[in-house]
Amino acid sequence: MKKWLIATAGAVVLGAGLALAQEQPASEVEAAQNPPRGEDVQQALREKARRIPARNLAAALRAASDERDSRARTIAGRPNLEALREDLKRTETEDAQRSAASGDQATASTRSLAAARREPPPPPGIRSMSAANLRSAEASEIARARIPVLIPADPAIRDRTKVYGMENIYTATATIDAQAALTISGTCNRVIGGDPDVAAFRKRLAEGPKRLSGAGAAYQISRNDFGVDLSFAKFGCGYVMTVECGDPAADARCAADDYITGLAGSMILANPELAGGE
Repeated sequence: MKKWLIATAGAVVLGAGLALAQEQPASEVEAAQNPPRGEDVQQALREKARRIPARNLAAALRAASDERDSRARTIAGRPNLEALREDLKRTETEDAQRSAASGDQATASTRSLAAARREPPPPPGIRSMSAANLRSAEASEIARARIPVLIPADPAIRDRTKVYGMENIYTATATIDAQAALTISGTCNRVIGGDPDVAAFRKRLAEGPKRLSGAGAAYQISRNDFGVDLSFAKFGCGYVMTVECGDPAADARCAADDYITGLAGSMILANPELAGGE
């Protein structure tokens, strides 16, 4: 009888454990049991980079050399710190003016509860935020990247962004939701020469009339089977932002330009000490 009770209790506990496991999403259970290794993440990022078309700015500026034309060569560049400081100074002034105006408006009239609960969109331009204040990105990874680390200012994405840094390049990744993901890569390495298509792309970027609101940077957009890429140059460095969608043709975030240009037009600098320390 005692053995039967013990066996019955064990079966009940096992059944409860199975039920709990079934309630958790399979992805969460798998992630908890098999945490990603740093080298696996870096390899996945390299594979992602290989999917970017050769005409994209990433191919013209990316540090990796395995897919470039043999006539091209890479030189290590440095960011334009003076331009970076000027951008931060300008946006700080705009923030002060906006705060003063909103304070006067709040005094003159009472805002509705719905308006008070609605979080305003981030202002255009490039603001600064210390890596210590970021929720998901590790300060040590940002410190390894000696270039301006730009990530979207939208808190819903900013607070779930991971950053992987190297000396002159970084990659930031974030899950937007179950159907979309974001990747940003930046580098100050430059490709000199290369095939005519790459040279022509860089020329179109420099001469292009389209500019990001607030950031004031010329940009180019290209699409692939996975989503949409937006490439721009700022502070003497190259950046490519990629939004991947489960169904790129049906998802407006990949099928249209407004979403990705909105993210790129409002950015934060995660290593402001780089601008003020030299």
